[in-house]
Amino acid sequence: MSRGGSIGGECAASCGGGAGRDVGRPSLISIREKSFTHLMQGNDMQIFKTFLMAATALSMTAGAVLADDNKAFTNQVNSSANGSNTALVTQSGKNNQAGAAGNAMLQKNQGSKVGNNLDILQSGDNNEIGVVDLSQLTENGNSDGNSADLTQKSSGNVVGKVDQRDRFGGAPNAPGNILTIVQGDLNDGASDGNTINTVTQDKHKGTGNTADVSMSGANNTINKITQVSTGGEGVNTLDVDISGSNNGNGTLSGFAASSGATSSELLQGYADVNNGNADKGGNSANLVISGHGNQFGVTQEFFDNSVGTLTIAGDNNQLGVAQVGNTNTVSIATIAGDGNNIGVEQIGTTNTASVSVLQDNNAFGVQQNGSTNDADISVDGNGNGLTSTTPTLSGDALTAAGASLVQAGLVEQQGNDNVVTASFTGDNNLFGMLQDGNGNNISGTVAGSQNQAIIAQVGSSNQASFSQQGNGNNLGVNQ
Repeated sequence: MSRGGSIGGECAASCGGGAGRDVGRPSLISIREKSFTHLMQGNDMQIFKTFLMAATALSMTAGAVLADDNKAFTNQVNSSANGSNTALVTQSGKNNQAGAAGNAMLQKNQGSKVGNNLDILQSGDNNEIGVVDLSQLTENGNSDGNSADLTQKSSGNVVGKVDQRDRFGGAPNAPGNILTIVQGDLNDGASDGNTINTVTQDKHKGTGNTADVSMSGANNTINKITQVSTGGEGVNTLDVDISGSNNGNGTLSGFAASSGATSSELLQGYADVNNGNADKGGNSANLVISGHGNQFGVTQEFFDNSVGTLTIAGDNNQLGVAQVGNTNTVSIATIAGDGNNIGVEQIGTTNTASVSVLQDNNAFGVQQNGSTNDADISVDGNGNGLTSTTPTLSGDALTAAGASLVQAGLVEQQGNDNVVTASFTGDNNLFGMLQDGNGNNISGTVAGSQNQAIIAQVGSSNQASFSQQGNGNNLGVNQ
């Protein structure tokens, strides 16, 4: 094993093959197909490299000092022929870090095809990537390894521990994990206080994960992104774009929290701690937030679930989505208002939920448990669902709710092949529907304000259709 130490005169003496080389240029480390290129730009910058490779010469030149207070720590290990780790770190400005002393950015790749790749660019001040840990690992087999491209510009950004693995046997249908994170943009001045902590992409024998996260603005936070693909069930895909301020740094409440999602956590599958082959792949999620103060969470477990594109363009909204099972789909049209609280939970197989919300302060949930259930809910107005402004349950609506345990504001379906299609236009309308059985169908339209509707169908093959026009209507229906 050969090592290159910290910046200084030691390198020519201790790195091997370094005689007669300059000490004032950017470092280039080359080992056959394995290369590490690092542009060092800090007075206090340290670099630690470990290479495990049989009968291989190591040549190195120390790096130039171009700025102050930047630090980078790197550890690369490759213990078989024909593998390749690469790393390029460019830092400019002051107080930047790329790793942590004693706990380096590690790329391992033991005995596989072309291995890990790492690209880090930081410009500005007070940026951190991978402190305490940034680790990429491909163990063996024919894996094409991991790739990471992390870019932070301007001030106060933190990524904080990115872990990509592609372990044990590599991949049928490689390559492995791919991650791109961009925070801040010097061109538009949006560059302050963004945070992403803990991104984990695992792979094992699936076809790999993909994540693309972009944040611009001030004080945004994402505290967990987890993607797992095992058992050959396809690629997890996650795309997050946040351009507003203070999104995701609070907690979910109400219907959003009841969905089972956790604020700021975007989970697809769970960590395969036992290296098993459970099907946890093929999930996809796309989240776009351009407003301010929004809270969100997405959880998808097992395979082929999709939440499409979740677009939040307003302020102070809460959205929680959780899907556990296979081939479930959530489609949510743009949330363009403010103060809405929406939760969607689907458990089972091939359930579909479509939600559209316009205007402000609506609060409701969709819950489906079973197979091949379909819910399509459209709300255009203010204060609909279960809010402080909706009317108190009374009359026939209260009777129907009490008899069937319907929760106001919650569209719930238990069983198989149930369908509910409902649209609400106006303000302060209260609704709640329960179908418990198989093959039930509800179709409804509300246009007006201060209306109530509670429908419950228990059993199979029930049909219900209703329409409310005007204000203060009250509907019951219990079959």
